[in-house]
Amino acid sequence: MIELRPEAKIVKTWEQFCNENPPYSIALDGYVTGPTMYDDNSPKLNFNHHEGIDRIATRSVSAQAYLFIKLGLFERFRENRKEKAYLYFNDIDQDVCLAVWLMRKNEMIFAPGEPNSIRELLDIEDKLDTTAGTYPINPESLIMKEIAWVFEPYTNVRYSGGLEKITSDKMIEVVNKVSDRIEDYYCGKAKELKPDTRYEIFHYGDTWKMIKEIGAHARTKLFWDGIKAFVSFKERSDGSYNYIFGRISPLISFDNKSIYDELNKIEGIAKDDLDSYGGSDIIGSSPRKRGSKITPKEMIDIINKLLKQ
Repeated sequence: MIELRPEAKIVKTWEQFCNENPPYSIALDGYVTGPTMYDDNSPKLNFNHHEGIDRIATRSVSAQAYLFIKLGLFERFRENRKEKAYLYFNDIDQDVCLAVWLMRKNEMIFAPGEPNSIRELLDIEDKLDTTAGTYPINPESLIMKEIAWVFEPYTNVRYSGGLEKITSDKMIEVVNKVSDRIEDYYCGKAKELKPDTRYEIFHYGDTWKMIKEIGAHARTKLFWDGIKAFVSFKERSDGSYNYIFGRISPLISFDNKSIYDELNKIEGIAKDDLDSYGGSDIIGSSPRKRGSKITPKEMIDIINKLLKQ
């Protein structure tokens, strides 16, 4: 039994997760803050690659799930000789959808002779998610067109603004639709969809750009065009903003962590507040629940001043 238990916008510490969630719980992609951890007593497991990690050296959640399956995940997450896991997540994206599919199909993944198509999909998705969609792969390639089709149910919701107030039932619906398309991809029945790579540049900084993503695959085109550090913004229905802060790798001069710290200080957000600016050394975001009160123009001034320092 693999049961989905989405809880929109909920973020827990590892201690809270261990105390509050039932045995056989698995947290995905930021539901529990902090690096991947495992408690054998319950058992409980956290798959994450956001906070407190080296993003490039840490695999995506779906790649972590794949390795754990190969290394015996469902030998431990099993009761009365049957697989058992409660999958908790607070948001959905391509990484979560693929991780869910892999765990649902764990017997096929664990068996010898698994299909090359799944390894190829996992390899590309791992690279894209690790770099928050910025891995420099030709957006016009066949694999990118197939991936665009596979994850279209998710990207349709994301770019229609549906993620802002998404319900648990809707998250399950989207995950199931994407799972059906992954199944078609696995069976050699994938269709092609031209990736939508449109974006607009709102500010040309010396080493970074402020952009507005129009298409679901804008970040791939962004770095294909040579932009290696960016801030993406979107206005929310309540008048606040969502921001994404990204760079292609730690080799690019754009200090994400200093930016998170400065913005939390400006907005008076405590260091131990789980709903805050934060993320990894190459990709992060504004608070998921409250959003940001800082306007794009103010954000430009703050970041330029900080980078000069």
